[in-house]
Amino acid sequence: MKAKIFACNTIADEIEKVLPQGMSYELLPYALHREPRKLNLELQARIDADQDHNTLLFGYGLCSNGVVNLHSKTHTLVIPRVHDCISLLLGSRQIYQQEFDICPGTIYVNKGWIDQGGEPKAEFLKYSAKYGEENARYIIDTEYRNYKRLVFIDTGVGNYESLVEHSKQIAEFMGATFEERKSSCPLLERLVTGDWDKDFVVIPPRMMVTQESFF
Repeated sequence: MKAKIFACNTIADEIEKVLPQGMSYELLPYALHREPRKLNLELQARIDADQDHNTLLFGYGLCSNGVVNLHSKTHTLVIPRVHDCISLLLGSRQIYQQEFDICPGTIYVNKGWIDQGGEPKAEFLKYSAKYGEENARYIIDTEYRNYKRLVFIDTGVGNYESLVEHSKQIAEFMGATFEERKSSCPLLERLVTGDWDKDFVVIPPRMMVTQESFF
């Protein structure tokens, strides 16, 4: 297997941690999952451009259907059978479901989300600069009013103490409870080592990723 992995920038550190020596990877910009069509076009363009590998791995899940219809004439495509990167970071869709059952209104952060400013406090500061503090607070309160818990996912990357402290500050800003989960990212490890079972969508050449593949 001559493989390459494409992944979101929010899990860059985790990818680098599990990546086998010699395997290449490309990181895509943060927040493309918010524009599934744009994510799809970007991934397909990178698939079409690759001529050096026979297997392409994806550090994504279904991601609001952003991976649906991906295809290749020459590559095998392998995608974890999860809805988004939170399950990848936690370790499985089953663990995510357990956490969802505990508290559906949960914000999850890892080092990458914090680095990319993909959390409520950082968004508030961006909105304040653009719309003023009062309007920014209204936007954040509206967007996150149903979230009661913040979970920091410790994947063993970055400065643990500073990441935990930052996460606690975000939770306090939101008026949410703070919890922590540790993960070795086993799904990502299995993705890059070729240990694929029912937890992965494996699409051979000349076939297409479908939404049904994830259920």
